Amino acid sequence: MFRHGLFGLVMICLLSLGAVPRAAATDGHFLHGVGAINSAMGGAGISTPESLLGTFNLNPAGLIAFDRLRMEFSMEMFRADRSVSSSAPAPPPAPAGTTLSGSTDSKANFVPIPAFGVSYKLPKNKITLGLAGIGSAGFGVDYPASAVPAAPGDPVNPILLPQPNGFGQVYSDYTLLKIAASMGIAATEDFWLGVALNVDRATLSVIPMPAATPDFDPATNTAFYPSAGATDGAFGIGFQVGLLYRIKEIGFFGASYTSEQWFKPFEWNSSFANPNLPNFGQPRTFSFKLNVPAVVGAGFGVQAIPQLLLSADFKYYFYKKTAGFEIPASGPFNPDGSLAGFGWDNIYSIAFGMKGEPHDIVALYAGYNFSDNPVPDNLSMINVAAPAIVQHHISFGVGIRATKKFEITAAYYHAFKNSGTGPIWGPTGPIDGTSVTNTLNEHSVLLQFSFVNEGEI
Repeated sequence: MFRHGLFGLVMICLLSLGAVPRAAATDGHFLHGVGAINSAMGGAGISTPESLLGTFNLNPAGLIAFDRLRMEFSMEMFRADRSVSSSAPAPPPAPAGTTLSGSTDSKANFVPIPAFGVSYKLPKNKITLGLAGIGSAGFGVDYPASAVPAAPGDPVNPILLPQPNGFGQVYSDYTLLKIAASMGIAATEDFWLGVALNVDRATLSVIPMPAATPDFDPATNTAFYPSAGATDGAFGIGFQVGLLYRIKEIGFFGASYTSEQWFKPFEWNSSFANPNLPNFGQPRTFSFKLNVPAVVGAGFGVQAIPQLLLSADFKYYFYKKTAGFEIPASGPFNPDGSLAGFGWDNIYSIAFGMKGEPHDIVALYAGYNFSDNPVPDNLSMINVAAPAIVQHHISFGVGIRATKKFEITAAYYHAFKNSGTGPIWGPTGPIDGTSVTNTLNEHSVLLQFSFVNEGEI
């Protein structure tokens, strides 16, 4: 009977993750941590499996560390404060030397990001099986179109002017849900291995969609990008492998590799957007392939004293050659005017985490995370819809063992404001005398529930 109840609980939680809303993220477009414990420790945990959710995200070898049965559920309330500003010479008939400039804030609300995981250690303690559903990455903005100035000198944000002079309204919503079926193996008492199969579900909507071929009218020299506002979903697949080694009287070493997550292309049914063409409003379709980059990481942990655990991780993200993020040497646009990709650079992140236990029922957590910025400054305009540019994050949390089988953890993290500035791009390249600036900072609060059963099921 317990097994049936557990199965039902797992299915309900996994199905609930299907509605993960958009979120900007902190290491590129990834959340820096998953779950309250892992996030409070700055995302560190490749070598120190303190949280089941963090282990699913970082290193499946760590599953061996957990008790007979463990379940964790975390809910994150995430808020990103985003703005875009731009300046450009005013087009005729404005007087020569007139500059248009302005700034616009995106709608900012707290959005929920759930995560759920369950693991079961087989009776001989050599193998642990696990299943998790994790909302792990995303980005999104919602900028209203800027009104055409009624008179010279009126404030206006030129990048948001209606097409074809600007983008008009800019809206994006990308979410990534990872379902991981994992296994940890105790090769020896001190050497553990892990493997996971990831099945991913991503959704994407973008207004306007610059990756589509624009509707160009040579007679009026106007080009309009269609809308991909109707959200499309795509499935992807990948894998993860890891190891964890306990160095007696020194600490713990861990390493992991997560493959690129290979996705089917997103596809949209839209319509022709150029009102100067006879096919205006007629149906058209287009697609865009957006994979998730491979990640390699390593970490080291030290149990400094029985009441204090220190952890440090290094991760490297391979954006540059990932479909949807890569661009050709010729520039971000294809010859037909469509966007080739976001043009993100490979990045690294460094995470430091601490767990202190001043009392046998209380755990205190703190962390710091630094992430390199994947968005080159000169491509700021290309990434108005995906400004994943924050770098410095601090976090802390507190956990309470309410009973021997139940723990609750609360956490908070803040990603400090960062900006990136570059030129406005035209069909032939950057336009002199123009600029676009993206600005982003983030806040998040998390609550996690953990259930432990050390007995037989």
